[in-house]
Amino acid sequence: MNTSNTPMLEVRDLKMHFPIGGGFFNRLKLGGKGVRLENPVVQAVNGVSFKIGRGEIMALVGESGCGKSTVAKTIARIHKPTSGEVRIEGEDIAGYGFAEMLPVRAKMQMIFQDPYASLNPRQRVRDIVAEPLLEQTKTAQGRKDVPARIEALLAKVGLNSEHAGRYPHQFSGGQRQRIGIARALSVTPGLIVADEPVSALDVSIQAQILNLMKDLRDEFGLAYLFISHDLSVVHHIADRVGVMYLGSMVENAPRDVLFAKPRHPYTRALLSAAPSIKEKRDKEEIVLSGEVPSALNLPSGCCFRTRCPFAWDRCARERPALQDVGDDQTVACHLIDEPERDTA
Repeated sequence: MNTSNTPMLEVRDLKMHFPIGGGFFNRLKLGGKGVRLENPVVQAVNGVSFKIGRGEIMALVGESGCGKSTVAKTIARIHKPTSGEVRIEGEDIAGYGFAEMLPVRAKMQMIFQDPYASLNPRQRVRDIVAEPLLEQTKTAQGRKDVPARIEALLAKVGLNSEHAGRYPHQFSGGQRQRIGIARALSVTPGLIVADEPVSALDVSIQAQILNLMKDLRDEFGLAYLFISHDLSVVHHIADRVGVMYLGSMVENAPRDVLFAKPRHPYTRALLSAAPSIKEKRDKEEIVLSGEVPSALNLPSGCCFRTRCPFAWDRCARERPALQDVGDDQTVACHLIDEPERDTA
């Protein structure tokens, strides 16, 4: 489906750290003792890298707080990256200011988790959808065509011309998300960043929105970065899956490869814990103990070692790098080098 060798999105060693102020938040409980932190920083994203081709859907998954939504918002330039590269069709936008980002917005749009909070309650639907379009359209003829384009966009997402004159509170949750999708499509982007776009919707409505997103991908050749914690949703929509833990990418693979043969202990734990109407796997489930460490004070070596049932002394000394293990799958785990330690 790709029309060029240049990825639609390429992220290289992306880091997003948030400095916090003094006072109470300068103290972190470690072993029951208050430890003073100098210049405390929340290390939300730590060196994440991946690519998304044209027409490809990549999902980022992981527990709440793993940094997946921060990655999405940093790529969309809601946050300015601490370091690293964010390339849209080869153009690095990581250091761009507001004015420089305006033309890039035509290539990249975002769909938000809460369809009601992301829509202006004082605007009618026609104005909501038209706003980004008018911002990018400077010619008189282009502006003259806007009403017809809005009607066509609403039809694409399953709404009609009568809906254009209504306000967001007059719609259901699924209809509001359709409005958000129409708004994102208005400037004909190549990439859509979707941050938990169906998590606030009923299951039956989720399926409708997911199928709509796939249909639009096929029609317009869209690439999606799809953020989710729901593995059943990810299995339905994604071509590729990246698994994040505490700000780092621990596994990245095509969907079918990852679900059939997960290699990282954290990925295996997520899949074994996921609810399913089908029979459980024959393999023993991996049960994680303890709490996720604080992003204010990351563990040495592998960040997952404090909860991993297979961790040993090397895990505390070295941070594992992503390694290619075949089948277009990369894994950041020392078990790849010493598989005899894996007893699952």
